[in-house]
Amino acid sequence: MSTRFFIASGCPIATTTLYRCVHLQEQLQHLGYRAEVAEWFDETQIHCNVTLNYDVIILYRLAMCAPLRRLIDQARDVDKPIIFDTDDLIFEPDLIEQHRAVANLTPAEQELHAEGVRRYQETLLACNAVLTATPMLAELARRRGKKAFVHRNAMGDEMFALANHLYERRQERPVTDRIVIGYGSGTATHDVDFKEVSGALEQVLGRFAQAELWIVGPLALSEKLESYGEQIRRFPLTDWRGWFDLVSELDIALAPLELGNVFCRAKSEIKFVEAGALGIPVVASDIDPFRHAVTDGEDGLLASDERDWAGALSQLIERPEERRRIGEGARAKVLKHYTLEARATELAAILPELIDSCGATRSAMTVPQ
Repeated sequence: MSTRFFIASGCPIATTTLYRCVHLQEQLQHLGYRAEVAEWFDETQIHCNVTLNYDVIILYRLAMCAPLRRLIDQARDVDKPIIFDTDDLIFEPDLIEQHRAVANLTPAEQELHAEGVRRYQETLLACNAVLTATPMLAELARRRGKKAFVHRNAMGDEMFALANHLYERRQERPVTDRIVIGYGSGTATHDVDFKEVSGALEQVLGRFAQAELWIVGPLALSEKLESYGEQIRRFPLTDWRGWFDLVSELDIALAPLELGNVFCRAKSEIKFVEAGALGIPVVASDIDPFRHAVTDGEDGLLASDERDWAGALSQLIERPEERRRIGEGARAKVLKHYTLEARATELAAILPELIDSCGATRSAMTVPQ
């Protein structure tokens, strides 16, 4: 019988659970393993007996609590590998002051946030090893003395099927002069990120009357941007399917992140992946996740200041053939590196070392034939 994996999500944000848990489950199943996903958004949902029937336990963004401590202790007693998984910098108390959203909280909320970070770190330290979405997160986990491995986000079967359908639909769009530039914001904390491109957008919307800016989710815009009125369209937060449908209508996707901020350096390149799957060119901040994903000028454009952003956007607006070339380059990269099959192949390469690093017996890992 092949190794059985139990993946527990402690994060109620559906899209992150999809990328880190459901897509991981699909990759493991593609490799021939058995894998189950459970939602542990409340500590009453943590059940030791059921979980301990599996061979490997993966805990995604779970803060320490009494039931989780019991599970980890019991798993260690029977030599079950336990792996902490994260795609965000949630476990480092020493870096809380660099989290820009925390400064806007009340003192009581700040203490509650700090307690949550300490509890995430407690879980990380109690686990045998750490799996992360980015190298920066892995490096920070290693600084805490943990064996850490990078397993980047990728698309799953259902997501890629929708992306392919929408990509084909895009090929049938009538040609118009309108150019739609778009950005999605999951929370108001992205206001600072958006400032990286805000000044350039003020220039571009003023210069190109045919350009529109679509904003999905909560985001504060500058007075100058708001003054463009009919060139700005807003959409409410939606699920991932609705998000893909909106993105498929874009001509240019934006992926700004605050330069120099460790929390942003630890983010994944998922905005490039989602737009790239649809053949849409991305202009992104010249920061760790996008430096990894983007070959500047071939499958995306990188920007580090207002001049870069304005130049990249103007170039894509004025040259439709450039938009198509870079968008197709992005899609080719996603097809090569970010599909279920591609990521499963990478997972197969790190799994033996990941399990070995947990100090478990070799019987914990049975490779499917």
